[in-house]
Amino acid sequence: MIGQSFARHVARFLPALALAFAVLFASRSASAYAWMIRHDYAGCTACHADPSGGGLLTAYGRAQGEVLLRTHYKKGAEEEDPGTIGDFLFGAITLPESLLLGGDIRAMSMYIKPQFGPSVKKTFLMQADLAGQLSVDRVRVNGSLGYANEGALPASVTHGTGDRLVSRVFWGGVDIGEDRQFLLRAGRMNLPFGIRNLEHTMWVRSQTHTDTNDAQQHGVAFSYNGETFRGEIMAIAGNYQIHPDSLRQRGYSGYAEYDAITHLALGASSLVTHQSADLLLRTPVWRHAHGVFARYAPIEELVLMTETDLLFESQPPPAPNRLGVATDVQVDLEPVQGLHVIGTGEILDAYLSQNPPSYRLWGSLAWFFLPHVDLRFDALWESDALPKSRSNADVFLAQLHAYL
Repeated sequence: MIGQSFARHVARFLPALALAFAVLFASRSASAYAWMIRHDYAGCTACHADPSGGGLLTAYGRAQGEVLLRTHYKKGAEEEDPGTIGDFLFGAITLPESLLLGGDIRAMSMYIKPQFGPSVKKTFLMQADLAGQLSVDRVRVNGSLGYANEGALPASVTHGTGDRLVSRVFWGGVDIGEDRQFLLRAGRMNLPFGIRNLEHTMWVRSQTHTDTNDAQQHGVAFSYNGETFRGEIMAIAGNYQIHPDSLRQRGYSGYAEYDAITHLALGASSLVTHQSADLLLRTPVWRHAHGVFARYAPIEELVLMTETDLLFESQPPPAPNRLGVATDVQVDLEPVQGLHVIGTGEILDAYLSQNPPSYRLWGSLAWFFLPHVDLRFDALWESDALPKSRSNADVFLAQLHAYL
């Protein structure tokens, strides 16, 4: 009886502990703003070196960041030539066209108040990365190197759990096609799946193992970016920055997105991987994630985004199979250039028809108030379904981000 009571007591704390762990060890990679569709940028290749978005900016992407992203404090400034202030190191160094360089520094303060257990307060460094790309004609070499003292363990390139070097992406590729609309590359890359957004702890990212924090995998990818259609497929060889080999996931991941009309993009994703030993149960596991997503800007000031993914996990008995659904809806309102008011709702039904779903509600404010600098505040409420009960938590976050 004592053992059962203790187990039930611990179970009530698990959702809050899981949430605290997810937030505490968050370390977001360079920005990917899916709401740029409001500015007629449904695709990503104009502004990012990664064909599916996020990470290192191109020279054009830096210029548009200065023109379209940040708040301008004098009338008509957004129509002016951005000059060199948006360039690497604010234009202090002139780079050759063949070389892209960038870096991100992100700090966070957080306060977590779970329904059960003590509150958590902490200020820490989330991210300190440098990234670069060298191009010779159609050949590209791209990579990042950073510092971490908490989390991001799957991206580590040195040993230990404290002060470490991390490398989230490194790949080599070749542009193919008359307009270089195809890219074939190999290395460690973000998985092509769903909406590539900043909020990597959202269930559509964490439950599908496709976030941009540390879920990158080694493999070979082939992408296409046309005027109204884009997509990428990746053969996953596993994460060779973790050991042993039995923990590595192998399979495929891919997405396709189509611009149905101006400012409306519709997409679908699919992922299947196999792992010889599940991290917790140590049994072989097949993981599936298949879903749809959409981005829509009815007016320039407003962007609506949604994603729904069907989740399936298959393991040998006595481990249970899992069939679930993760979905979200996000509203991004930009009343003044550079100032974003964001509302997000999430639902996770981890085991369909077995337990009630879990819910999250986000309220966020992001302000790109200076060149290369933005500030973000998040208030998050989570309600986790438990057997015969429910556990709630309140989370408050403040982030300061600067890029080189």
